[in-house]
Amino acid sequence: MTSSPELQEVLRQIVKSTSETTGSKGCTLMLLDERDEQLEVMTSFGLSDQYVRKGPLSADKSIFETLQGKPVIIEDATSDARVQYPVEAKLEGIASIVSLPIILRERVVGVLRLYTAVPCKFSGDDIDFLSAIAVQSGLAIENAKMYEHVKKDFKNWFASSSIVE
Repeated sequence: MTSSPELQEVLRQIVKSTSETTGSKGCTLMLLDERDEQLEVMTSFGLSDQYVRKGPLSADKSIFETLQGKPVIIEDATSDARVQYPVEAKLEGIASIVSLPIILRERVVGVLRLYTAVPCKFSGDDIDFLSAIAVQSGLAIENAKMYEHVKKDFKNWFASSSIVE
């Protein structure tokens, strides 16, 4: 996926504000590639580069349900079988993980993941709040992409127009 500076800034603001608002350790935002085959970490906040780049996430573990449009709550990231990298999670100081689908036009386009430093039991209200953030994230991503498309079209039109100074 090609990301514009504006889109990257929107994504960065999403993970930063989500993490800060919830008081969590960190947050990542992953988007599906153009063929919907792989999730790519687009940005993160509060996590080390080493943890973020630890390796690919298998779609058949915790991400599978999220890619089907369901939130996934992992209360103990060091012992839950759905966590692919429990040792790395422990070293990073991650206790719990929540994965939320980013849905746009009834299609999952990515995953918003929240990481906590202390074990958490998330209530239905917590998940509703985080799901609303994921929905708003999808809209913000679409708006940033549309802005970039319009900006590109305008530049192309302006460059090819016969406006004489």
